[in-house]
Amino acid sequence: MNKSTNVPVILMDCEHRSIQGVISSFGKRGIEIVALSAQRENPPPAFRSKYVDHTYFSPTVWEEEAYLKFLIDLPHRGVLLFSTDSAAQYVSKYKRQIQDAGYLVNILDYEILRKSFDKDSIYRVCKEIGVPTIKTKEVNSIEDIYSAAEEIGYPLLLKPTRLAGARFQKIDKLEDIPRAYELMNGMIHSEQFAPQESGMIVQEYIIYDFNDIYCIECYFSRDQSSKEILVIEKIRPDINYDGTVGSRIYAGKTIRSADLERLTQQVLDHFNWTGIANVDWLYSKKYDDYLLCEINPRLPGFSNFPTKIGFEMAWYYYADLTDTPREAFQFKPALYFEALRHPGDLTSNLVAVFKGHLSLWGFIKPYLKMFTGRYQVVFDVYYGADFGLTWENYKISINNLIKKPGKYYAGRLAQSKKA
Repeated sequence: MNKSTNVPVILMDCEHRSIQGVISSFGKRGIEIVALSAQRENPPPAFRSKYVDHTYFSPTVWEEEAYLKFLIDLPHRGVLLFSTDSAAQYVSKYKRQIQDAGYLVNILDYEILRKSFDKDSIYRVCKEIGVPTIKTKEVNSIEDIYSAAEEIGYPLLLKPTRLAGARFQKIDKLEDIPRAYELMNGMIHSEQFAPQESGMIVQEYIIYDFNDIYCIECYFSRDQSSKEILVIEKIRPDINYDGTVGSRIYAGKTIRSADLERLTQQVLDHFNWTGIANVDWLYSKKYDDYLLCEINPRLPGFSNFPTKIGFEMAWYYYADLTDTPREAFQFKPALYFEALRHPGDLTSNLVAVFKGHLSLWGFIKPYLKMFTGRYQVVFDVYYGADFGLTWENYKISINNLIKKPGKYYAGRLAQSKKA
């Protein structure tokens, strides 16, 4: 395919693995790829991909005016694709100026996007439309946490309203509240997160198993005539030093779930959703129901998995914006293991086995499913024929594993002792 006949794609956030996982969707179709990154000190692995045609260092999206000027001055135009929460919010906020500059984007208007991304707002919406979610209370002061504890009981989770990535403070007893509030308040007002203007909420602590977490990947076209939904069950996430779960998916599988698909569409339809969505649910045995956790308006970190099995969210986004015909997704059973990366399943989760948070059999059992012949198997990090991208990621993992093992495991051990 002649690249000169195609609309280019401009990839923001190329220092993030979520963008790495979708590069092949464009490269294999002969689409010109322009890669952007604010990571100047160590150019990201995506810059080494054989499919990338042009690379540029950009300001960060927190430098709002500078980034807009950078986009206007960039000598390329085409489909602009983002993959982080901050980039999604930036593109939404400056959508009109970005479109006027000649870029193609599909994202909600800013006020609607902020509402969909805010956990307190989501709780209110779910109550309004009858979608099950986690009991939530808004926190404007430390007194609100004391009140919530009396109403909900312990344990509680104190969370930011607009930050993803399993950031929380667990509150087990009354004496934990001041410290938890201090830490969370410091984080949301830090230089890194202050631009997101996040508030705080406190939620009921839901007990669930590692495989009771579900990631629903979606693409809704601009006219909403096409609504693609893929359900992924986390076989296990990354497991923290204290046994709580992190936000990564270290092992997972695709499943069919009419209930999760229906509930996800119900929530997104309420916002008249268009574009990419990554929606997280958990199953509660206490309530015998799926509970909505959050909606993220961007690609998942593990985008390599859905891309490899044909659920190409980035390609759907591009095809929709360029009016390019495409085939609908056909479901297939598939397994995913983040095993060839460090930290990853074969390294950091072995610490969880050692600590007793995960049994050795529980660790091994999902891998045995590879030999049943029922599943397509995807390993991360591995990008097939894109050797440059794969090797750059391996170099980072090898460096972490060989040159910095003492620092990594000493940190895990120190955290363990605090737990």
